[in-house]
Amino acid sequence: MESTNFKHIESLCASEAKIRLSTPAHKIPIVASSAFKFNSIEEGIEIFKNQPGDHVYTRYGNPTVEAVAQKIADLEAFGLNESAFGLLTSSGMAAINLTLQTLLGPGDKIITQGNLYGGTTELFLKVFGKNQIETLISDFNNPEELEKLGGTDPKQKKLVYIETPANPTLQCYNLEEIGKACKKFNYYFVVDNTFATPILQQPLKFLADVVVHSTTKYLHGHGASTGGAIVTTDFNLHKRIWDCLKLSGSNSNPFDAWLINIGLKTLSIRMLKQSEHALQLATALELMPKIKRVFYPGLPSNNSHTLASKQMKAFGAIVSFEVGESLEDAIRFCNALKHCAMAPSLGETDTMVLHPATMSHLKIPKEQRLKYDIKDSLIRFSIGLEHVEDILDDIKQALSVM
Repeated sequence: MESTNFKHIESLCASEAKIRLSTPAHKIPIVASSAFKFNSIEEGIEIFKNQPGDHVYTRYGNPTVEAVAQKIADLEAFGLNESAFGLLTSSGMAAINLTLQTLLGPGDKIITQGNLYGGTTELFLKVFGKNQIETLISDFNNPEELEKLGGTDPKQKKLVYIETPANPTLQCYNLEEIGKACKKFNYYFVVDNTFATPILQQPLKFLADVVVHSTTKYLHGHGASTGGAIVTTDFNLHKRIWDCLKLSGSNSNPFDAWLINIGLKTLSIRMLKQSEHALQLATALELMPKIKRVFYPGLPSNNSHTLASKQMKAFGAIVSFEVGESLEDAIRFCNALKHCAMAPSLGETDTMVLHPATMSHLKIPKEQRLKYDIKDSLIRFSIGLEHVEDILDDIKQALSVM
């Protein structure tokens, strides 16, 4: 027995238990090891020389984390006839930060939209702004404007960052036109695909250089894991981002990756069903007198409907709408909800409610919010898997107090 190799019992306590894997596990295991051992120093030297590659340390790479990252990359590239490469990060914001930190430097430009997630806007202005990287707001409905915003300095790198559907107004932007414009002007093209997921939309098909996700949302879908993902078809770019991830310590961990993988198994079913519920709910909300305006690209009345019908397989599971006229009306409505949960996230199996003006977009100047229809009366609903009638009943009873 192994214990006969030791003279003292404390040595046996400190040693690693020996695992026997006679047949492969049906589910990927959680490889909860911070370090990986080498058979010889020569092997270790060779592995360290050829990174990323074989495993040395979980910050560099981990079998569980890498397997799930590659599965997300395969989903984004499905049907593309091209390989994609994935990385998992500690959060969606880490995924955005790592990508832009890798691609841009002082004097470069970010060209983005005005109706972006508030945290992303803050990142661009407060963090990248300190590094002399300028953020410019573009009208993405006019791709030719990109050339004007980019300027004429050939040494200056430009990166177009887009979120479609946008958070929280669900405005959609033409990925095909923007992708072609970025190639024409030699700009990087990065797309946040969190709201749509690869089930409904695949930006790599529209020439995106990088796709980012908050896996915390739909990819995991159950509210028990925090993470982000970065996907690209450019292996050299993948290695550059990995190098930044390794050195910044923004990596995911085996347990979160394992949880994300469990969520991915039902991603297609959840996205299509929750999108179906959202369309039913949005259609009903349009008929309610106390609802001033409904934002959902699945509605024929929505200005993004034609575009969304073309580039998305369904319209997503987020519905935003204006309640009454004021902040007080919005607060009264939210406080009256009994079933739908007030929570600062989205993409889970139950319906979640957020008030953008006082939560996700609190730090965005009011004049900018209003310019992009993010009013004090706007409410964002992440529609879950409950029966639509139960969600509607909760909304109706909340409206009755107004």
